[in-house]
Amino acid sequence: MASRVARIKKGGAPVGDTTGADAPGDPSIEGTGPDLLLSANGPQPQRDLPARAASNSLPDSDSTLLSLEHVRISYRLRRSVVEAVGDATFQMDRHERLMLIGPSGCGKSTLLKAVAGFIEPEGGTIRFDGRSDLTPGPDRAVVFQEFDQLFPWRTVIENVAYPLRVTGHERAEARQRAEFFLEMTGLAAAADRHPHELSGGMKQRVAIARALALEPAMLLMDEPFGSLDAITRVRLQGELKRIADRTRVAIFFVTHSILEALTLGDRIVVLGSPPSHVRTVVDVRELGGPTDPRYIEVQQHLHEQLGATDKDLSGVEL
Repeated sequence: MASRVARIKKGGAPVGDTTGADAPGDPSIEGTGPDLLLSANGPQPQRDLPARAASNSLPDSDSTLLSLEHVRISYRLRRSVVEAVGDATFQMDRHERLMLIGPSGCGKSTLLKAVAGFIEPEGGTIRFDGRSDLTPGPDRAVVFQEFDQLFPWRTVIENVAYPLRVTGHERAEARQRAEFFLEMTGLAAAADRHPHELSGGMKQRVAIARALALEPAMLLMDEPFGSLDAITRVRLQGELKRIADRTRVAIFFVTHSILEALTLGDRIVVLGSPPSHVRTVVDVRELGGPTDPRYIEVQQHLHEQLGATDKDLSGVEL
C-alpha cells in the first residue's frame, strides 16, 4: 500500500462550484431551431457569443488539453488507507466531451477533483493545457450534483455574476455576461428569482450558466443530472450538447449511467474496480442513436467491461 495519501489543497470553495430542494416550475428547455432557445418566456433569439467565448472555437496548434499518466490516488478512511485509483492513464482533446464511467468507489469523482486542483495525486502526472501546476482556477469550472451549490441570499443573476466579480470583472461587464449565459441556458426570465423559487432542474441550469460565464477551457461535471427526474435529465442532456456545440468548451463528465455516457460523450473512459485502472476507452463520435445496430454493440461492450464481476456492477446504471 502506498505510504502517501492524496492531499486536499488549501483555499476556499471552487470558483466554478455551483449547488436546495425542488420547487415547481421547471420550464422546457428544448430548442426550437438553430437560432432560437426556449426560455420561460418562450423562444428567444440568441445573441452572439462574447469575444472570449467565441475565441474558444478557434483551432489550436496542440489538440491535447488534458493528460493523465499513471495517476495514483489514495485517501484515509478512519485508521486505514484506501487506494481508490491505482493507475489512470488517458488524454483529452480540446473541445472534447469525455465521459468517465465506472463502479462506485473506483475514483471517478476523485479524479475529477484532482483535475480541478482540489487534491494532489500521490503518484503520476496530470497536465492541463501543458502545465502540471493545477492550482484551482477559472480555466476549470466545476458543476456538482447537489442542488445547494447556489448562494441562497443572492438572486439567479447575482449568483452567475458573482465569480466574475471575484475574478476581476467590473460590475457592468459581469452583469452583461451573466445575462448572456442565463439567456443561453433559457433562464433569462428567472434572473431575479432566488434559489428557493427554482426547481432542481433550474438550479442546475443556473450552476451551468455560472460555470460557463467564467469562459473556462473545461467544464468538470460530477454527475450533475443524477438527482433529477428522468424527463428533466433528458432535457438537460440535450441542452448541454447544444451549449457544448456552440461554445466548444471541453467537458469532463462523471456518470454512473452508460446511457448518459453514450448520449453525451465523444469518448468514454471506463474504470474498473478500486484500486482502479483504465479498462478501455471507447470512441462513440460516429455512433448513431439507439436504432443504430452498432449502438447496441457498443452498449453491450460497455456492459461487459463494467460487468466482469458483480462488484464491478455496483452503482452502475445499465
